[in-house]
Amino acid sequence: MDAADGSAATDTENPEQAALRRALALQIELTTIVARGGGIDRLLSGWQQQTSEPAAVFDRLAHVLGRNGAFPPELLTTVADGLATGAPRIGEVLRLPLSHDTASALEISPFAGNDTVRGFLVRMPSGQGAAELAAPALRSLLALEYERHWLLDEPARRLRAEQLARVLALSDEGGIRAMLRGLGIDVAELRGLAIEARTETHAEVLVDDLAVILTAPLIRRRERIVECLVPFDPRQTLAEYGLDAPIGVGTPVAPQHAARTMRQAALALETSRRVGAPIEYRDGTSHDFLLRVAAPEYLAAFVDAALSPVERTRGGDALLRTLHTWLVERRSVEATAARMGVHRHTIRNRIERIAQLTGHDLDSVDTQTELWLALKARGFGSDS
Repeated sequence: MDAADGSAATDTENPEQAALRRALALQIELTTIVARGGGIDRLLSGWQQQTSEPAAVFDRLAHVLGRNGAFPPELLTTVADGLATGAPRIGEVLRLPLSHDTASALEISPFAGNDTVRGFLVRMPSGQGAAELAAPALRSLLALEYERHWLLDEPARRLRAEQLARVLALSDEGGIRAMLRGLGIDVAELRGLAIEARTETHAEVLVDDLAVILTAPLIRRRERIVECLVPFDPRQTLAEYGLDAPIGVGTPVAPQHAARTMRQAALALETSRRVGAPIEYRDGTSHDFLLRVAAPEYLAAFVDAALSPVERTRGGDALLRTLHTWLVERRSVEATAARMGVHRHTIRNRIERIAQLTGHDLDSVDTQTELWLALKARGFGSDS
């Protein structure tokens, strides 16, 4: 009798045919378990009954989701360490030797949904042909179970998007805190997070995954952009998750200022696209931020237009240093003269010369802002 399905093998059946028949019977058994709502633990137990193989399942963050009774619990840490060192990609297999004296090893292979790794199947292979043939089916069923139990359905996604929109629309401290408490959120600060997914399908995957790994009930997708509010800096968690995408993070703010941190995250996302790394918007450094956002060719043209009349004249360097110091000292001639160690009449003459060269009224806030930004782009710092 066959151990996998209880049917007798025919006399003419070769080993390959027998393995295929047993693998088919195993797949039918596993599919039946899933159809009956057995879950991951029951699926792994069924695998053990038919193959005697120890098996476990981990999520992308190397957290165990389940294991059968044959899988030694002391190996869970070994697997987690192996995944942290170098998790296999779709189509790859990671082998972790169990000892230096034997050829036995754990095999770790990813299972996926929507071309995204959902988790990892860990097996201690028995060498049975039927088990090897049925292993891809087991991974597919695990992906199905993950989507069934961990991913959000469309009504849940819509509800979370509506809740986020309501929070962003509120500015009353009492009202927004009452709403957050009703959602089970009691935090002093929130940060905006904006991520640009590869595709709209990828954005849907991110909404589901981030709702879990960031514990983010306030999340939505707008085409390829995923936005959410989180109570902590999410960059380390996203790095562990393995997200390779433009990421913008706003500054931490009180909940009533949620709309501001979300706008900051959107601005930071623009810079992240350019530099290829996650970007955090920081309050009080908007000039620096704008310099990072601007296209290099545009920035060069802007600086040249703003400063070249001064730079190209005789004594241009001294004039630029005077202009920068004058702006730092809040347009005080006396403070500028003291800081630079020259007479105040000299400073006044230089400022008048700069006004003549640029053709601008230096008392204008717009002119001061433009010149300050150009000086920052030229490398002048607050302590220069």
